[in-house]
Amino acid sequence: MKKIATAILFLAICLAARAQKFDYNVNFDYILGNYEYDASGERYHDSYTIHAVRLTPEVGLLLPQSKHVFHRLRVGADFVHNMGEGAPLKSLPVELILYYSLEARFPGGGSLFAAVGNYPRRYLENDSYRTVFFDDDILYQDSNLEGLMVKYSRGNRIEAELALDWSGKLGDAENPLRRERFQILTRGSWRFASDFYLSWTGSFYHYACSPTCPNVVDNHMLYPRLEWKPFTWMDEFSLSVGGIFTYQCDRAVSMKPSLPMGLSLEQVVGKWGLSLRNRLYWGEDLMPFFDSSFNGQPYGRSLYFADTAFHTCISAPSWADWLSLRYEPRITKWLRAGAEFTFQLGDNSRYDGSIFRGWQQSLRLVLDLDPLRPHPAQPSRHKRFGLTL
Repeated sequence: MKKIATAILFLAICLAARAQKFDYNVNFDYILGNYEYDASGERYHDSYTIHAVRLTPEVGLLLPQSKHVFHRLRVGADFVHNMGEGAPLKSLPVELILYYSLEARFPGGGSLFAAVGNYPRRYLENDSYRTVFFDDDILYQDSNLEGLMVKYSRGNRIEAELALDWSGKLGDAENPLRRERFQILTRGSWRFASDFYLSWTGSFYHYACSPTCPNVVDNHMLYPRLEWKPFTWMDEFSLSVGGIFTYQCDRAVSMKPSLPMGLSLEQVVGKWGLSLRNRLYWGEDLMPFFDSSFNGQPYGRSLYFADTAFHTCISAPSWADWLSLRYEPRITKWLRAGAEFTFQLGDNSRYDGSIFRGWQQSLRLVLDLDPLRPHPAQPSRHKRFGLTL
């Protein structure tokens, strides 16, 4: 941690002394999340509490190519403190932030953003990955991606993003259990007619070898859907229906893939910062290798990051439902606070028959100074090139 602090201080001094544009950002993130699933015997989700605070200061260099195109170099540190541990400062978990980013604006409302390095996960549209691809606590705890990403939008017609997270390097003598792992994430939507959108979210996850586990497991998911977002007096109103398709293969057992899939329905309605969201899943067990292991090393959460309710524990199709009530008032453009309550229901016929599985409550406070910093301006149309640089 001393080396990281020294590098940040050195860069800040150099930039302040020599750079034309000094760049910075500060992100503060507090969460209190309580998970209570005793009602279902914790068969689908564990009961626990996450109570933590994160501070991510960044400094860097801003290089404007023009008033419409910005380049940035950033270095920072991601500090996390879990409440109640009583950990001294020197033992706080800390991760180096180091990345280059490009931000550009195009005529007609288009934009492009790209990042390379170890960059914050918050640059992704994380709400699109919640529940189906990542549980809330994983999104908080794994807050940075290592690799690259690109995000493009063209007005309100098309938007898409693609990101690579290289989350594991092949282990060595000191880390014999560390597997080579990487994940490709993608998300996007196309407004093809009036208030209708074709959208998708996908993940290509390669869970490969370690020195002690010479096997490879594939876990790939695609969630295409049709969305209806009509213009109403509500701040949020949408209906969507789609299918969750997976390709999974434990190559140490058999090269024959497992292809579990299911149907997902989602409804969202919101006004004045208060929103109600419901997601219904009906289908097969999307985590068939959750309880599997190799050489005594279980797959579990190393292979699957979604809400564990998708691990239905039975071979026949079954259902699960998440009903969430969220209150997130708009305070300022750089400060966001909110509370959320999620009730989980589902097929429990294998056990006591009760459909109520449990619920979770969370409080969140996020301070992000990014909106206060300079960003590229939207250009006017250029007759020949389309972009005035």
